[in-house]
Amino acid sequence: MHHFDGEKHFLSSNILWVAENLIFLQRIYSKNKGKTILFYTKNILIVKKIAFFVVAFFLMAGIVSAQDASRVVGSLTGKSGGTYKGERKKGVFHGHGTYTWNNGDVYEGEFKDGKMDGFGIYTWADGDTYQGNFKDGLQEGEGMAYYAKKNNMFKGNWHNGKRNGKGKLIWNNGDCFEGDWVEDERTGEGAFFAANGDEYRGHYEHNSRNGQGTYKWAYGDVYTGNWVNDEREGHGRFAFANGAVYEGDFALSKFEGEGKYTSANGSVYVGSFHNDRRHGYGVYTTPGGTELAGNWENNKYVGGSHSVKGLMTAIKRSIYADGGLTTFGIVLLAILLLSVAWFGFSRFYPRKEIK
Repeated sequence: MHHFDGEKHFLSSNILWVAENLIFLQRIYSKNKGKTILFYTKNILIVKKIAFFVVAFFLMAGIVSAQDASRVVGSLTGKSGGTYKGERKKGVFHGHGTYTWNNGDVYEGEFKDGKMDGFGIYTWADGDTYQGNFKDGLQEGEGMAYYAKKNNMFKGNWHNGKRNGKGKLIWNNGDCFEGDWVEDERTGEGAFFAANGDEYRGHYEHNSRNGQGTYKWAYGDVYTGNWVNDEREGHGRFAFANGAVYEGDFALSKFEGEGKYTSANGSVYVGSFHNDRRHGYGVYTTPGGTELAGNWENNKYVGGSHSVKGLMTAIKRSIYADGGLTTFGIVLLAILLLSVAWFGFSRFYPRKEIK
């Protein structure tokens, strides 16, 4: 979108407008004298010469600007000169009017002190349009934009010429985002609804899923957890449509690290994962309660021997699991506390020898 200053950009058009009106008045006067053709022919050259030299002077002085600026939405640039039709106040555009740039852009709406201000419609030469409020030459407040090349549409809040605040973007394939915007980017809380039935609700940063959020696939799978640049990353819970559930660590949207996988048939694996597979030390428990502990490679059990790290992990799991102490852990803690108490009692209150 072009920016223009009413005092500078439009001075040349005002001078020419004054010149044409002088010519018109001269024609009326000469007609009354019966010398319309001769007088008009003679004086139009004089008046236009005067107008030409005045405009040239102001151009040289830098009062009439010939610079262009990039539009607010998009990258189209072009010469900012053009023509204006509409209301004026003290020689500048004020009230309702239409300005047409030389490159084909058109604005129709309200002006104030030479700038787009109030409700208006801006149409770029390539077909993009904005319809809504303006302030000091930029989109401000409620507005709707249509992007012709991509056939997308946005409706929401604007600030300083950019999408800021609450807004809704609809893509040409039917996908839709509704939520927070900061400086033309989806940032904050939002909801995404795909044309195929998928949906996401959660946090965004820089147009990507970042932070906590829940993604529901149309076929029934659901993921709730952390996201980094549209990837499942960190801790999360993935519930499959068939009833299976994985809860644990993710990396690049795959099971990676420590986690717990509960199958639809009731079997449970607690241990290490790599690339969506059981890999490393883990304990597999069948629906009947039989346990198989040891090392795993690519989902296959390879034996009961394990490394020191695996042994420590097994001990840890036997004491603490699912966010709390296990029965074994409680018993072990009780024994430890009793031992400490007995040691302290024996130290400060030694038994007397019987004589």
